Amino acid sequence: MALKIQRVIHLAILVFAGTGPVLASEPQAVPSPGETMRLERLAESYKRPFADNRSLPGWLRQLEVSALLEIEASHVSPYTGESTDDLILATAELGLISQLNDWLKAGVSALYEQYETNLEVDTAYLKLANAEASPFSLTGGQLYVPFGMYETNLVSDPLTLELGETRQTALQFGVEQSLFSGSLYVFKGDNKVKSEDRIGGWGAMLAVGQEDKDRAWSIGTGYINDLGDSDTLQDVINDQRVSAAELDPGISIDPTDRTPGWTVNALAHLGPLSLYAEYLSATEDFDPLSLGFKEHGARPAAWNLEVGYSFSLYGHETTAAVAYQGTREALALELPRERWLLGWRIGLIERVSLGFEWAHDRDYPARDGGTGKSAETFTAQLAIEL
Repeated sequence: MALKIQRVIHLAILVFAGTGPVLASEPQAVPSPGETMRLERLAESYKRPFADNRSLPGWLRQLEVSALLEIEASHVSPYTGESTDDLILATAELGLISQLNDWLKAGVSALYEQYETNLEVDTAYLKLANAEASPFSLTGGQLYVPFGMYETNLVSDPLTLELGETRQTALQFGVEQSLFSGSLYVFKGDNKVKSEDRIGGWGAMLAVGQEDKDRAWSIGTGYINDLGDSDTLQDVINDQRVSAAELDPGISIDPTDRTPGWTVNALAHLGPLSLYAEYLSATEDFDPLSLGFKEHGARPAAWNLEVGYSFSLYGHETTAAVAYQGTREALALELPRERWLLGWRIGLIERVSLGFEWAHDRDYPARDGGTGKSAETFTAQLAIEL
C-alpha cells in the first residue's frame, strides 16, 4: 500500500518537497507536513543516475530510476462472517526523474496495487524550480495535491489518507523560505458540481518547521475547497448519486455543492523517537444524496496519533510503532469508527525490510447503521527497493 515513509520508502515520483524525515546524507530543508508530494525528496535521497557517460545527453545522465515492490500476507477476522487469508502484490511501483537543466525537472511514475489499482500512470509532472536562485516553484501535471500529511511507520495507510488523499491534474505554485513553506494550487476536479465543466477546484497549505542534526519538528495546515474530490470520496459520491438517480430520474448525478475540507498536522523527530498527529475533516455537511450519515448529510472526519521508536537489533535497523486512529460520520466510506495498531519493521539486508502489523477495528454502533462489532487484521509485508 502506497505512501509510507519510515515503514517503507515509497518512490512514487511526485511533486513538491515533502513531509517526512529526509533519508539523505546531505542537510536538507525541513519537510513540510502539509505537502502530500513529499516522496520526491525521498526519491532524490536514493539517487541512482542512469549513466555517467559524458557522451550521453545531460538529461539522460541525470535520469534517476527507482522501483518498489511490496508483497503482503494477511489474516482478517471481519466484523461478521468467516476469517480470510490472502497473499497479494500490494504495490509495484516504478519511477523516473530527470533534471533537464538547473531550473526544470520532469518526473513520471507507474503504479499497480492488486485489488486496488490497475497498472496506470500514477503521477507525471514538470517542475520549474531552483532553490539556490529563488524560493518559488511552479509545478504542473498529474500529482497529489498538498492536502494532508499521512505519515506513518506502519504497514497500512492512516485513516486520514483514506479520507483526504487527492490526485488531480493541477497547477501548483509553491514557496519555501527559512522556516516557512506554503503552496497554492488549482485543478479542474472530477466532480462536475451543478454540471459545470470548468476549473473550480483549489486549495492551499502552510507549514512551519525546523531541522537540526538529530531532531526535527513541523506544524502545518491545509484547506481544499471540495473534499468530495478526494480519491475515496469522489468514487463513493458518484456511486451514491447514480444509485439515487436510478430510482428517481429527476436527481442529478452531479453534486449540487462543493464541500470544503481542512486539516492540521504535526510531526516531531527527537533522536530515535517519532511523533505524528493529524486531524482532517469536512467543514460542513455533504448533500445527503452524495454522502449521508443516519438521517442527514455526513460531515466526515479522521485522525491519527502515532508514536514510533527506532533502534538497532543485532545490527539491523528496527522500528516499533503504536497508533490510535478514528473517524466520524464515515460509515458510508466503510471506514472503522476506531482503530488501534501495533507495528514492527526490521531491515533484513540493504533495501529489503520485513514488517508486521496488528490492527484492531471497532465498527460504528448499530444505532448509526454499523454492526457495533470488532475486527482484527494481521499483516506481514516484505518490501524491496530496486
